Amino acid sequence: MSIIELKDFSKSYGKFLAVDSVNLSIEKGEIIGFVGKNGAGKSTTIRCMMNILFPTKGTITIDGMDSVRDAKKIRKVISYMPSEAEFSESITSFELFKFCSKFISNGLDKALELARYFELDPNKKIGSLSLGNRKKVAIVYSLMKESKVILLDEPTSGLDPLMQEKFFDRIQKEKEKGTTIFLSSHNLSEIEKYCDKVAIIKDGELVNYLNMIDIQIERKKIVSYKIKNGETKSYVYEGEINELMKELSLLDLETLEIKNSSVEDEFIKYYKEDYHE
Repeated sequence: MSIIELKDFSKSYGKFLAVDSVNLSIEKGEIIGFVGKNGAGKSTTIRCMMNILFPTKGTITIDGMDSVRDAKKIRKVISYMPSEAEFSESITSFELFKFCSKFISNGLDKALELARYFELDPNKKIGSLSLGNRKKVAIVYSLMKESKVILLDEPTSGLDPLMQEKFFDRIQKEKEKGTTIFLSSHNLSEIEKYCDKVAIIKDGELVNYLNMIDIQIERKKIVSYKIKNGETKSYVYEGEINELMKELSLLDLETLEIKNSSVEDEFIKYYKEDYHE
């Protein structure tokens, strides 16, 4: 049984349809990337999973429990990080973690270990922290509880590249324990590197659900060259690599570059205004 299941899920705000009839099944122990333009419906979907918002139609189940009817039970097995977490600026992150640990077994010990890992000083007041360090507070807060499912909305925005890498190293360890991670991101390179599958949402509709291994196997080649008379050419090649080399060997080449298309190349068509299925 899938640990997260969306069935005909829709969410409207008055006459505005933010999410339209989404069906999505996520298995235990997967890292799922959730991508789309701003306003595509990513945060709305995640908030409905958390029962912060209610579905207008359809259902969301997590670990076999209904997101509305069983909301209290779900919160015992789930962790959540919003895209813009807000905490009292007058307290330190240590005080925040200590308070939260009253509801989480061994929570303070884990929070302090995570703070050291992410190079966060827990004794500084949250109001004095930079944007990146405030993001670290939110990350520690979302990871201090042992959970079956972790929902993360833009978790790496504001982090420097080193911290982004450390974040995903930590997420991989959560995955190894069987935890399911569902995260939204605009950073397609990190989606390519770390996620098992990717759900693409456009104008509230789920337009594709892709297995990263399949994308990598089917990846196209981007060929660029310059011949000695000055002529240049760049194109996408989808055939056999040996046939490509035969074709190129007939040219009087000055420069040549052959590279795999990136996941960003594969996804970018979904972002274009003129894209239609």
